[in-house]
Amino acid sequence: MAGATRTLPLTTTTTETRGGYDVTEADIRRLVVSFYETACEDEMIGPIFRKAVDDWEAHYDKLTAFWSTMVLGTDRYAGRPAAAAHMPLHLTKPQFERWLAIWASTAESQLGARAHPFVEQGGKMARSMSRYAPRK
Repeated sequence: MAGATRTLPLTTTTTETRGGYDVTEADIRRLVVSFYETACEDEMIGPIFRKAVDDWEAHYDKLTAFWSTMVLGTDRYAGRPAAAAHMPLHLTKPQFERWLAIWASTAESQLGARAHPFVEQGGKMARSMSRYAPRK
């Protein structure tokens, strides 16, 4: 159909992402929790996260809303994650790389082929935020 446009749903209950992947809010929540469980055990970045987060349930809620906005296209998250959360941590480039490796591995193990938008968006964010990070 020439000239046809795709309309986006008006509700936030959709399970279809912008890329057409079938991902639910529950999938996102499981991914977020699993990522932080793994990341907190990591020698390099675990101590940073354990020190930075006081209320894990609230953190999981916020990150689920963030990824819902990024991948499902909902409007559940409003904020500036780089300035508000990540820049004050003073992560180094190797720490961003480790974050991304754990994120990608966790997304792929939790979501299989549906991990693509999470891995792609995570890579973009890590590259953007690490531009000004120390190299150590």
